Amino acid sequence: MKNDGISYGPLVEQLVLLVLATAGLGAILASGFYIFSILFVPLVGLCIYRIIRRYGESIRRVTFMFNAIDNDDLTFRFRDDEAEADNRMLNTALNRIKEIIVRAKLRAEERERYYQLIMECARTGLVTVNDAGSVYQANGEALRIFGLPRMTHIRQTETSMPEACRALQEIRTGQRLHVKEMTEAGEVNLSLTCAEIMLDQKRLRVIAVSDIDDYLAQTQIESWSKLTRILTHEIMNSLAPITSLSDTLLHLGRPLDTDVAQGLETISATSRRLTAFVETFRRFTRIPEPQKAPVEVRGLLERAAALVATPQVGITVDVQPAEMLVYADEGLVSQVVVNLLKNAREAVAAQPDARIDVRARIDEGENIRIDVTDNGKAIPAAVTENIFTPFFTTKADGSGIGLSVSRRIMQLHNGSLRLTSNTDRRVTFTLLFE
Repeated sequence: MKNDGISYGPLVEQLVLLVLATAGLGAILASGFYIFSILFVPLVGLCIYRIIRRYGESIRRVTFMFNAIDNDDLTFRFRDDEAEADNRMLNTALNRIKEIIVRAKLRAEERERYYQLIMECARTGLVTVNDAGSVYQANGEALRIFGLPRMTHIRQTETSMPEACRALQEIRTGQRLHVKEMTEAGEVNLSLTCAEIMLDQKRLRVIAVSDIDDYLAQTQIESWSKLTRILTHEIMNSLAPITSLSDTLLHLGRPLDTDVAQGLETISATSRRLTAFVETFRRFTRIPEPQKAPVEVRGLLERAAALVATPQVGITVDVQPAEMLVYADEGLVSQVVVNLLKNAREAVAAQPDARIDVRARIDEGENIRIDVTDNGKAIPAAVTENIFTPFFTTKADGSGIGLSVSRRIMQLHNGSLRLTSNTDRRVTFTLLFE
């Protein structure tokens, strides 16, 4: 008898021999020739013994295999070259079972690596925790948001982000929580959602944490842009006839009353100043679409530094690797860097050891990061909440659109501009090109 190339003959032969011996013994006993039963009893016993022995050996091998699998040890292999065909058949079958399990395990590991890669590529922080707060898994974005090198328990966030820690503990399936934190780098806005799963008979919560600062900033800037376009359009429509009419009256070619002439000159001058003021605001809504091309980062930063540096304020530029390139609109990005350097120069003007450092690196996510750091005083909390708000300024002659325009330019490059450090002697604005 054959099946998949494996011989079942020896086992069948033993069974047939046992049946024949048993039938012969029964026939002798039935005929009354008991003395002849002595010939068949040993044969029956031998057949039963051999079958029981083979059964026991099979059970031991199967038990050994299951114990090894239970201990996650799949290095075993049974000999498939034994002389006895039935042992060879069993060993071959057990080895085949092991190979099926190994393939299934490899497929599971591949799927796990695939899902892990998806988690790491996600722009949303993902944290898996149990009811006690222990962290089973946290992706790179979650670690970045919470500023941790690794995360084993949600209490690790309590010192730097107490509100976020409380939200991680309290959030449950279907809830959406918004958290606002004040950190050294300024205000951070987080959105948290939660789902529950059962894994290895344990209930786990999968918490998605999103840093919505960029989204809020983009929404805010778009709203301000629309409002500014409407207001400047209406103001210009109203100013244009006033300016034109006052100029016409002033140049009629005939003498005017002194008071009338002065009034018309005042109206004309005021309308021109208002026009110039509105044109400044119009710049906020007239940012051209970036014309991107490969740009050498070191050259761009050094040229911007040369425009801003003074004998009193030194600017150092450090770019690693030195040949770093960024795919961007050089003119627009230079405008951002120059604006940040000018702000930094004003911030350190009163410092006897005034210093500005510009540092460019490639971060862990293969993004280009440019840090502009000065050693001035920390920006007050009341100011950091609004520094990127259009038309907000603390300068007497400022328009309040410099940082807003800079952030908008970075958003048009699919990047971001943030205040990433805000302490005395270390204030850092970071440009990130993704």
